Amino acid sequence: MPPLHNRACFESYMGLWAYEPQRLQAAANAIRAGRLEARAREEKPSVYEELGVQMAGPVAVVPLMGSLMKGWSKYGGTSTVAARQAMRQLETDKQARAVVLHIDSPGGTVAGTAELAASIERLGRAKPVVAHIDDLGASAAYWIANAAQSIAVNAMGLVGSIGVYGVVEDWSKAYEEQGVKVHVVSTGPYKGAGVEGTPVTKEQLAEVQKTVDAMHQGFLAQVQTGRKNRMSREQIEQHADGRMFGAADAKAAGLVDYVQSMDDTIQQAAALVAAMDRASRLRNARLADV
Repeated sequence: MPPLHNRACFESYMGLWAYEPQRLQAAANAIRAGRLEARAREEKPSVYEELGVQMAGPVAVVPLMGSLMKGWSKYGGTSTVAARQAMRQLETDKQARAVVLHIDSPGGTVAGTAELAASIERLGRAKPVVAHIDDLGASAAYWIANAAQSIAVNAMGLVGSIGVYGVVEDWSKAYEEQGVKVHVVSTGPYKGAGVEGTPVTKEQLAEVQKTVDAMHQGFLAQVQTGRKNRMSREQIEQHADGRMFGAADAKAAGLVDYVQSMDDTIQQAAALVAAMDRASRLRNARLADV
């Protein structure tokens, strides 16, 4: 049989990815080589502590770091389910007057990404939510950044890798060379497609492509929502080919709004709170004069 390392682990992570491909491959290679070790995760008493949410005055800073997956991974990263729980709590958290999403991520699974983006948009209807990309905001990470009301990136940061992909391996030749023939007994030509040791047909690949394309359209729709009045659909599609962009190029293209430090983004969010307070005081003064 072809040598598969940690096969059970890898099978549990199968699916469609919105992830910067080179970094995903590097992570997989590190796991196979034993350079990236699994760690038991310590249970924390609250979702804020799980995520490492911190307050900077009236601003809640929410870290969204590493691989974005629905569950907590033993290899690190962020659970999008936990992040959604935090968004719901932040809606009613009176201490948090504004929110900064602190993003440093190569992306993650398509599963869970659109749902997290929807939770961020809902939070944004209750209070200001801005995204700050520190060093890397690729693929699914850029997808969710577009659910915020603005996007900033640090001067040496990278942004982009807009797209979705899946990997289908055809091991049939290797099995054939070892004298093994795999038979799949199923109810249709696509049920059981991709079973290890069986040939992958053009028709099966075409079906996978349809699924990838459908997920990509969801990604583009989120970017279009986030970049409204900044980029046209045509401009978005021109940049949605998997490329990464440096901070200056990303801003010139309209992919981000600001190139600045994390401290500047937090101060910007605090300024939004101060402006809301001034507007509230002015409204109350006008009502008092009536």
